[in-house]
Amino acid sequence: MDERHNGGEPSPDSERVGSRLEERGRRGKRRRKFFNKKWLLLVVTTTLLLAVAGCSAVMISAKSMPLEKLEEIQFASTIYDVNGNLVTKLGSTNREYVKMNRIKSRELIEKTFIAVEDKRFYEHNGVDYRGIARSVYHNILEGRRAEGASTITMQVARNVVLENRTKTYTRKLQEVAVAWNLERKYGKKEILEAYLNIIYFGNDVQGIQMASKIYFDKDLTEEELEPQEAALLASLPKAPSTYNPYHNPEEAKQRRNLVLGLMAEQGVITEAEKEKYQKTDLGVDRQYLTKHLKDDDYQAYKHYVMMEASQRFGIPEEELATGGYKIRTHLLPRAQKAMVKAFHDDALFENNEHLDGGATVVNPKTGGIAAIAGGREYQGTGYILRSAEEMKQPGSSIKPVTVFAPAVEEKNYTEYTQVPDPPDFRIKSWKPENFQNRSFGELPMKEVVAKSLNVATAWLLKNEVGLDTAVRYAEQAGLDLHAKDRSSYAALALGGLTRGVNTVDMAQAYTPFIHNGKMRKAHAIESISISDQEWESEGDYAEERQVFSPKTAYYMTRMLHYNVEQGTGTSAQLPDGRDVAGKTGTTQESKTAWFVGYTNEYVMSAMVYNESEGRVELSGGAYPAKIFRRVMAEVVKGTPVSRFQNPGVKPPEPPFQLKPVNLKGSYESGDQAIQLSWNDYSDRVRYQVERSEDGSDWEAIAETSNGTYQDRNIVVPPPQTGDEQLDEIFGGARQYAYRVVAIDTETDQRADPSNVVTVRIHPPEEGSPPEEGDEEGDPGGGEQEGDQTGEEEGDPGDDQGDLPGDDQGDSPGDQDGGDEEGNEEGDQGENPEAPGDQGEGTPIIPPPSDEE
Repeated sequence: MDERHNGGEPSPDSERVGSRLEERGRRGKRRRKFFNKKWLLLVVTTTLLLAVAGCSAVMISAKSMPLEKLEEIQFASTIYDVNGNLVTKLGSTNREYVKMNRIKSRELIEKTFIAVEDKRFYEHNGVDYRGIARSVYHNILEGRRAEGASTITMQVARNVVLENRTKTYTRKLQEVAVAWNLERKYGKKEILEAYLNIIYFGNDVQGIQMASKIYFDKDLTEEELEPQEAALLASLPKAPSTYNPYHNPEEAKQRRNLVLGLMAEQGVITEAEKEKYQKTDLGVDRQYLTKHLKDDDYQAYKHYVMMEASQRFGIPEEELATGGYKIRTHLLPRAQKAMVKAFHDDALFENNEHLDGGATVVNPKTGGIAAIAGGREYQGTGYILRSAEEMKQPGSSIKPVTVFAPAVEEKNYTEYTQVPDPPDFRIKSWKPENFQNRSFGELPMKEVVAKSLNVATAWLLKNEVGLDTAVRYAEQAGLDLHAKDRSSYAALALGGLTRGVNTVDMAQAYTPFIHNGKMRKAHAIESISISDQEWESEGDYAEERQVFSPKTAYYMTRMLHYNVEQGTGTSAQLPDGRDVAGKTGTTQESKTAWFVGYTNEYVMSAMVYNESEGRVELSGGAYPAKIFRRVMAEVVKGTPVSRFQNPGVKPPEPPFQLKPVNLKGSYESGDQAIQLSWNDYSDRVRYQVERSEDGSDWEAIAETSNGTYQDRNIVVPPPQTGDEQLDEIFGGARQYAYRVVAIDTETDQRADPSNVVTVRIHPPEEGSPPEEGDEEGDPGGGEQEGDQTGEEEGDPGDDQGDLPGDDQGDSPGDQDGGDEEGNEEGDQGENPEAPGDQGEGTPIIPPPSDEE
C-alpha cells in the first residue's frame, strides 16, 4: 500500500507530478510576460507597416499645393452673416509673409522653435518614428495622451499643402505621405520658413512677423528678438488661446519659462541665461495690438465666434482661424456697426475715461446674437471681450426674471395687484432700503416695477415667490447662480450675485418676455462646415425651452413697457415711437449700471461700469438706456413701427375700486317724494342712503343695490293761506339733505360719502298746483380722493433715475428707484359729471384736489 495513504512520505511519482505542475506554472508566467512584450512590439510594428502601406496607397491621391505659392495661399475661415453674405474672415487678414534670410534673429528663432516643436527636425525625413512609437506606447499602455508626434514637416503638410482638412484616418495618412514628399522636394530651410509663416500665434494673427509686431512692436527684418521674446513666441503655437499673454499672463509666463528651460537643455542658451530671462516680464503691451491690427467693426463678433466654436464644437482657436471653415452666423452687420460706433462715442460716456461697458443684441425668436460689443478700447482678441468675459452684478435688472415674472406665473399677480412696501421690513438681519429713502405703503405692482422699489420686491420674494422658485426660474432663463446665491434674498431680489452675469446672459434671460415665454440659448454660430462635414446647432442651442407661460410673458411686457413710458427707463424710448419694454439696474455704490430692453424684433442688454476707485453716479436709466436707444434705433431703422400685441390671452383686469358716487336729487310733486339717483358702477356694491334735516345729524334711511331711491317718508308743507303770520308758523318750506355711501359686499369696506344733495320743498300757494322742489348741492362730508372713473395712476417725476441710496447692510444688491418727485398717490382726474354753477335745483360737487 502506498505510504502516502498511510500518513507516510509522498511517493516519487507524486513528486514528479507536482514538479511538472509547478514547472508548467512557471512556464505560464514566463509565457505571459513574454507575450506582453511581443504583443506590444507586434502592435507597434503592425501599426507602422500599415501606416507605411497606407501612405503609399494615398500618396498619389493626396491633392497638394506647392510651397512656392505660400504667399498667395489664403488659409482663412470665412464668416457669413444672418442673410448668408460673406462679411469677414479669420486668420489671413493679419499676416505678413517674411523670408528667412531677411530675419535679423534667424538663428535664434530657428533653434528656439526646433527645440520646442521638433528637436529631431534635421534628423528625420518628415516623420518622427520615435515620436510616433512614444505616442502609441503612452496611449495604449498608460491610457493617457502623450505629446503630439507631428513634426514641423507634418504640420506644414496639414496646414498648408493638403486641401482636404477633414479629420479622418485617410487624412492622417495623407499628412505622412505629403510630409515624405515635402522632404524629397524641398530643403529643411524652405519647410521651416513655410512653418513660421503659417503657424497661428493667437489674436487673429498668422505668421511670426505679425506676431512679433503685436507682442513686441518689432519688425523682424529690422530688429532682433531677445531670447525671452523668442521663447514666448515659440510657446504660443501649442495653445494660442490658453497662453495668450494679454488674456492669461501668468499661464503665458509659465509656458515661456518652460520653453527657456528647453532652450537651455539643447544649448540654445546657457543655464545662467535661462535663470536671468525667466525673471523678466513678458514685455507685451496692448498698444501694440492697436498699432498693428487692422481696424475691423467685426473684431468683437469674430472673437465671440472663436470662443463659441471652441466651447460648442471643440474646434480650437488656432484651427478655426487657419482651417478654411465656412461659418454661418446670426450677425446683423448694421447692428454690429451701430454697436461699435456707439462704444466709440465718448459723448455717450460723458467723456469719462474710467467708464467702460458691453452690450449684446439677440433675436428672441432664434436666440441668434445679432451684435456684440467688445468695449470702448477693444481692438481684437488680445483684449477682454467686455460683453461676454466681464461678469458684473445685474442689480435690479434681475427682478423681472427672479421675482416679478414668477409672482405672475405662480401667484396670478397682475400689474394692478396691490403690493406692500412696508416701512420697516426685514428678513432676519437684512433690511432692504428704497432709493427714495421712504416707504410707499401699498401700491400696484406696475408701480413697484416702475419705481424699482427694493423693499416691495424683497417682500414679494419672501412672502409670495420663495427662494426655490426664484432659483428655478433664474436657471431656466439661463442664469448660472453660485451656490451662495441660492439661499440669498439680497442676491435674488436685488441682483447682488456672487459671480455676476454678462450681457449675453441678460439679453438671453429677457427673450422669453417677447417670445411667448419661450427661450433658445443665445448663440452666434448657426453652422460650421468644411469639405463634406457640417456641424449645426444641437442640444441646448437647438432646443426651445418654455420658461414662462404666454400670459406671464405678456403681462410682464405690459409692466416693462409702462416702465419705459413712465418709469426709470424713459431714456430708452426710440425716436420712431415704437413700443419698447425694459428694466434698469444699478448696483450698490453705483459701480455698475444696466438696461435690458426689447422691441418686438430684438432684445438688447447694455451695461456700463466704473473702473476707477472714484465715485461716478451711474444709473441704469442714464448711460445704458441711452446706449440702448442709440444702437436699437439703428437696428430697427427701416422696419415697420410695431406695437406689442396680445398673444391671445385674457388681458389683466383692473382690480375693483370702491369710490364715492355722484349723487343727484329732486322733489317729484306728483308722487310727493324725493327722487335720488347716482352712478351704479358694480354689482358687488350696495348703497346706504343717509338723510339729514339740519346737515349734521345723518340717519341711514335705506339700503339698495341699484342707483336710484325714492324717499316718500317726507313732510310736504301745506298750501299757503295768504296770512303771512300763519304761513310762517305752519306753511314754511321743508328741507332735506341726502348723501349715499357705497359699500363693498365682499369686504364690507365703505367708500367716502358722496356729495351732499339738499332738496327744498316749498309750500304751494292756495288754489295753485303743487310746485317742484328746489335742489341745492352742498359739499359732502368726505374728501374725494382719486377721480370718478376709478383710475388712480401716479405720474413719475421728470428725473426717474435708477440711482442707489444708502448702503443696505450686507446686501450687495441694487439700489433702484424712481424719482422722489413722482406723484405718490396719483393725480386726481376730473369728475365725469362735474356740476355747473351753483344754483337752485343743481347739486354742487367740490372739484377734486391734486395731492402730491
